[in-house]
Amino acid sequence: MSYIVVDDNLRTMTIPQDIVLLGVESDDDVNKIPFQMPKEYCGYDLSTFQARINYMNANGDGDVYIVEDLEVDGDDPTKMNFTWLVGRNACMYEGNTQFIICLKKFADDDSGTVEQEFNTTVYSLPVLQGLETTEAVEQQNADIIEYILKRIQDAGVIDPDDYYTKAQTDALIPIELPNPEAITINGQSYNGSEAVEMTIVAESEVLATASGKLISVVDAVAGEAINSLELYDSNDDLLSSGAIAIANKNLFRIDLLSDHVVSKGITFEKNADGSVTVDGTSTGTYPMTTCNLDKNIFVVGQSYTISTGKTVGYSYVQLILTYTDATVDYVVSRNSSRTFTVAKEVSSCVASVQITDSGVTVDNETVYPMLEVGSSASTFVMNEYHSMTFDGTTMPVLPAAISNLWANDDLVSNMVMQYEADTILTKIDNYAEVNLKSGRNSTLTVLSDGVGTVMIGEDVYDAASGMYSEVIAELQEDVAELQEDVAALSFTELTGTLTAGNTSITLSNAAITADSTIEVYTDTYGVNPSDVTVAVGAVTLTFEAQASDLGVKVRIW
Repeated sequence: MSYIVVDDNLRTMTIPQDIVLLGVESDDDVNKIPFQMPKEYCGYDLSTFQARINYMNANGDGDVYIVEDLEVDGDDPTKMNFTWLVGRNACMYEGNTQFIICLKKFADDDSGTVEQEFNTTVYSLPVLQGLETTEAVEQQNADIIEYILKRIQDAGVIDPDDYYTKAQTDALIPIELPNPEAITINGQSYNGSEAVEMTIVAESEVLATASGKLISVVDAVAGEAINSLELYDSNDDLLSSGAIAIANKNLFRIDLLSDHVVSKGITFEKNADGSVTVDGTSTGTYPMTTCNLDKNIFVVGQSYTISTGKTVGYSYVQLILTYTDATVDYVVSRNSSRTFTVAKEVSSCVASVQITDSGVTVDNETVYPMLEVGSSASTFVMNEYHSMTFDGTTMPVLPAAISNLWANDDLVSNMVMQYEADTILTKIDNYAEVNLKSGRNSTLTVLSDGVGTVMIGEDVYDAASGMYSEVIAELQEDVAELQEDVAALSFTELTGTLTAGNTSITLSNAAITADSTIEVYTDTYGVNPSDVTVAVGAVTLTFEAQASDLGVKVRIW
């Protein structure tokens, strides 16, 4: 077997002639790159370190591959071998993917502190051009604008039964109240002379509303679908579809762990309840069983808690969080829970159950791997995970009382979800009898003159006038925003070719003014103009001289 060989000073690599490429665009886990390097350096036993491949693809996206098969060479005990199973991120784009070998030794405690670290210099292997097809969907807004404008102009007053507010507001409920007299609500009596405030919910009416790229529902009814879901891109435009995932409160992908793993003398046995039994005497450092977690469960600023469900022993769970800036954090929980807050955007996460040292005997320790949203550890449950392509119609089903919903499509920047309350607003003898429900924050006010006001979210229904304040204003704001969106879609596009050897190109059109907004595109990755000059009727682009013809496209607003 041919290896990429790291020389004795641990700074350079020799790539053999028969290892000529990393893969083809969109390859995923089909190519293994073998490495060989010295077992010792300056008196340190490198086989006790954790090895990883830090890489950056041709688009500049950084990631890390955790080595799982590092072992001492059977024929030459002065050397050690390992492989890199090349994943999709490394082969995402045509061009050169850069990489280094990184070796780290961690402290024996749960802190995740790096005590020693070695790195090689940067090398690269090419990724060849492939063909990955995608489907584009174009959305039109003009019909929506015309519909809303017509409703405002023709109706004057919007029928609340035909309108549901969005974002942070809930559905609206008209309530008729009797003339003032003594009434009893939830066992408490009122004489009708003073205002009463309380939380109300109603079947098929009052909805819990939440938004974000990760939504946690803490009072779901297991097995029931949500009522509505909308996906938006970074421009706040509604998407017609997108990849989403649904899970219960445990975000640790136990379902992806192998049922039976033997690693360096340690056996990891996954049990029917989702726990992992660890047993044996380690013959090397960092024996482990691993799985990957969806990167989009990690939201910047959100707190998470990881736990093992045990209080003694050597085994632990670990998260390796790789950020988009190629830095890495290690989160460890051994015999107590660990809460952490995500500080930067996560590009990948490797989760593991493992131990650290060689020569350690573990006697049937049981680990309960748990990762959950929030700052406290709760009772272990086996994870439940489902993924789907949301088509705008088929609503996802929440699996448990505490459930999580997140977008696995990088085009999705925000989700807005509505979920029906599970208690009912009833009327007995024309009075409102209210079932209180934590988290459904709406207010019913009974005024001394018998006029009732229902406030749900930000919108108010006034029983005296029959009007929903804020509804018309909100519709008008929607119209203005949609008109802006349509205007943004109305651009002029010009194309041209910068001939090889030339340094400038001028494109002319009557739509160009001195105040025009200009966007420039080229057909060669990384080639951009050094200067853009805009005048009435023309735009001039200046480039460095190119060895071949360069296609240029300009959009003008």
